[in-house]
Amino acid sequence: MGRIAKPCMLVFFVFLGGCQAILNGGTIFSNEPRFVSRGNTFKVVTGDSVVLPCEIHNLGAFVIVWKRGSTLLSAGQQKITMDPRISLVGYNLQIKDIKHADQGDYTCQIGDGSPGDLIHTIEILMPPKIQIMPPSGQIVTRKGNPVSFECKADGNPTPTVQWSRKDGLLPTGLQVETGYLLNINDAQRQDGGIYQCTASNGIGQPVTGEIRLHVLYPPEVNVLRSWVNSGEGLEAKLDCVVHADPPAEVTWLQDSFQLQPTDRRLMTKNGQTYTLTIKNIQMPDFGNYSCLVSNSIGRDKRYIELSGKPGPARIVSPQYSNPSEYDLKWVVQSVFPIVEVRVLYRRIMINSTYHHPGQWHDIQINPSQSFNPASSERTQWYRLHNLQPDSVYECLVQTKNQHGYGELSDVFQWFTSPKGRFIVHSKSSQFKGHPIGIFLGLIVTLLVVRSCG
Repeated sequence: MGRIAKPCMLVFFVFLGGCQAILNGGTIFSNEPRFVSRGNTFKVVTGDSVVLPCEIHNLGAFVIVWKRGSTLLSAGQQKITMDPRISLVGYNLQIKDIKHADQGDYTCQIGDGSPGDLIHTIEILMPPKIQIMPPSGQIVTRKGNPVSFECKADGNPTPTVQWSRKDGLLPTGLQVETGYLLNINDAQRQDGGIYQCTASNGIGQPVTGEIRLHVLYPPEVNVLRSWVNSGEGLEAKLDCVVHADPPAEVTWLQDSFQLQPTDRRLMTKNGQTYTLTIKNIQMPDFGNYSCLVSNSIGRDKRYIELSGKPGPARIVSPQYSNPSEYDLKWVVQSVFPIVEVRVLYRRIMINSTYHHPGQWHDIQINPSQSFNPASSERTQWYRLHNLQPDSVYECLVQTKNQHGYGELSDVFQWFTSPKGRFIVHSKSSQFKGHPIGIFLGLIVTLLVVRSCG
């Protein structure tokens, strides 16, 4: 038995050794060097340091060689390159203060000439950089023309580019748009201003560039009031608000005749507002005025009437009344007292399929009035009698002062309540203005609305 045991033991140990060699990645009885490290890509930022590993098993007497392309960096423990940023840490290659030129492949070789190199790649992460087009950062265009802004961005990873407007929304109404191009198909005056391009990729801080859009456009004119009321011996101000680029020239005219500044006639400018001030108004000063505005692109014109007559009355009465009478109330602008009022009213016979207006009642009255000096407005009222219950009425009011009649008011309609249902109390009512009266009025109104429904 002992003779047989020795060969068996030898076979057993040889089997174990072979298995161990296979598990270690070699062949049975192999002592050849092999790489323990694996090739990798190192993403770094300029200024950082990186260590490229090259761990080898069973190196023995062989030499480790580091190369970049065909350039030899080190052999064994001997550094070949003169670059002071490169050094050996064991068999590993260390590069300090990474620069953009260090990007690329680095090869670790075993000096036995056997195939199978270990290759590492350095990829440089770069913060974003942008280039605005046009480089001047200025674009000048005319109203109505298309405009394009371009923002080229470089970096690693590829940056995201977003457009915004420094003071407000983009012409599309959005706060931000993504993409290296920003298009405005139809440039308007309001589109002028500073546009910002921001690029970011998570490396470093986002960078921003600006483009200023300058839109040239013909004059655009608005008047603060198209009708101005005043009187002899008083002062009047006529205002035109002007927008124009290039700047416009403003000319004031009265009845198509150009005006010149005088002691009584002042022409001033405050921001975009041009004002014609007429002092100590005289009868010839009344009439039609216009501001004519022109620049090299176009012109515009707006009209203002200076009048001593009353303005159109504004009816402020409620739209419901008692069955047979109605307290009509209106407000009119007039620096002079109202001397006469013309009231036209009529009943309208109406239902879902029928609409027939009656004859106008035309009356001339001289009601009392209250005056507000701050606004030159006068408030007047008059009670209409003998109305038909449960009906629709409409009216017009026209007022007159010492200069004559003003324009007619807009048509105003109201409803009379059914017979026996009172909504508006007379001035002598003991409940007028009292909380109980207000409460009862609301109840009656609701009842009327219900019955009408």
